[in-house]
Amino acid sequence: MRCTHFHGRMKSGRGFTLIEVIVSLIVASILGVMLVTFLGSNVMQSANPVLLAQNGAYLNQIMENMGADYKFLMVTSTTPLTTFIANVGAEGTSQTRYADGSHPYTVTHNHRISFPSGSPVTEQTDNAGKILKVTLQYRTLSVTALFTE
Repeated sequence: MRCTHFHGRMKSGRGFTLIEVIVSLIVASILGVMLVTFLGSNVMQSANPVLLAQNGAYLNQIMENMGADYKFLMVTSTTPLTTFIANVGAEGTSQTRYADGSHPYTVTHNHRISFPSGSPVTEQTDNAGKILKVTLQYRTLSVTALFTE
């Protein structure tokens, strides 16, 4: 016959105590809050470069469409710059002619300019000028192009 009586204390197989579980949850919660606070703002701002690149590409596509239209007008029209000015739209207006139609852009400049002699960097508005300055804005970005006769 075998003796089943043990001397000393037998290890309990009960697992974790309630206090150990509560302390573990509190520590995990504190670490989780610190992680969300640290990474939360960075994750929210991580899309900004992608959005800026998309908006820039969109503006570039609009300018490419304008350039193609102007080249076509130079071949087919007797007054290409005047016709192009009308196609671009008035300053301060929202347009979709050269875009996909669902995202309007704003024409901030659409006027003829000239550069007076003696000051090559300063432009002046000149209704008879041979240079057309077109500036478009889409959301926070803007792009300027010069078209000549």
